[in-house]
Amino acid sequence: MKKTFLLSALACGVLLSTTSIQAKSDTKSLVQHQIKENKKAFKEAPKEIVDALKETSLAMRNLQHKKNDEAKKHLKLATEKFNKALKDNPALDILPLDESIEVYENLATAQEINHTLTLVQKFLTAYNLDAARVALAPLKDEMDIKTISIPMKVFPVATQNALDALNKGNAQKAMAVMAEGYNTFIIEEAVIPLPLLAAQDMILEASNLDKSKKEEASKLLDDAKKELEKAKVLGYTNSSTPEYKALNDAIDAVKKEIKGKNEVVKLYDKLKNTFVSLVHKSKTTTHQKAKAKVNAYENKETVKAVKETKKFDNEVKKDEGQTVKK
Repeated sequence: MKKTFLLSALACGVLLSTTSIQAKSDTKSLVQHQIKENKKAFKEAPKEIVDALKETSLAMRNLQHKKNDEAKKHLKLATEKFNKALKDNPALDILPLDESIEVYENLATAQEINHTLTLVQKFLTAYNLDAARVALAPLKDEMDIKTISIPMKVFPVATQNALDALNKGNAQKAMAVMAEGYNTFIIEEAVIPLPLLAAQDMILEASNLDKSKKEEASKLLDDAKKELEKAKVLGYTNSSTPEYKALNDAIDAVKKEIKGKNEVVKLYDKLKNTFVSLVHKSKTTTHQKAKAKVNAYENKETVKAVKETKKFDNEVKKDEGQTVKK
């Protein structure tokens, strides 16, 4: 699944500036703090669901080793646990199971990154793909958050269908149904660009400075522009977006006011709002994709049910015809 850009509430309040003169600590400790906070915010799935998934895993392992009776026991237990969880909370839908975080830090300036990109273009022109890959690999400055979720409206159905298949002696179908069920798991990958976080932090730091500290505020805003430019050359945003241009213009406007009457409160608000708009412009959600995946599975099951019903009706009519002939 394609990664999406995300700036969530869990990240907004954390200082991740590496070049800010107001930085309270090094990036490593700040990112570690962010990860710790994120883990706190992550809600674990109900115990019944975790236990049910362990049972489905054991069932698959037994099916692979042709231990069908053992697999049947585990699938029965899994079904019971899923049913209990859904009975306790019928509203369960897309339920997060696991979350992993990876951080990639790039300390290069926008100018240095542009130099690397020029070098990559030369490599590509010379068809030197290996060198181009090596040069591009470090050009990431982000926090990647991967979340794996279980669709509670469909996976328990797959477990039940697999159990039904086993009860009919069809182990091969049971394995196929479970494999299809696992394929409905949702993997969401979000990217939090660190330069955008750094730029926001610098803007907030500048807005909180004493009115007399004009030079420090101006320096912070200069650094925010550098981080914004870095975000652009790394591909997290681009200069053609209205929000990017508005943010650049707003920073210039605040700097001008700092040097003048210093009436910057409203301008800071506009600046922060523009920044939020820029981030939300790049934010997309995989929730609709997840729903589409679930709906596709549900529709498939509905089609199966219709086909089975028609097949059953045809068999009944055939039996009735044979009865009449007799």
